Amino acid sequence: MFREGFEVFARNIEELQAGKEIETEIRDTQTYQTKVVRAVFTQEKPKKPQEQVWVRALVGHLLDEKPWKIKIVKVLEER
Repeated sequence: MFREGFEVFARNIEELQAGKEIETEIRDTQTYQTKVVRAVFTQEKPKKPQEQVWVRALVGHLLDEKPWKIKIVKVLEER
């Protein structure tokens, strides 16, 4: 089963600056389409699949086994 939501790649959890708006690239887990976004990441439990973001290390493994919540403030670019 594929995970729903998005993936974000980071060197470490702290890079996401939980609760602060940052600019980063995310990837849709279903279509693998990438987007550059301004977003806020929190460790809150997502209520909807489109709010889920899986935090992965740059080499691909999960940095957290539970999904984080993402609030996309603005899509800057779609690839």
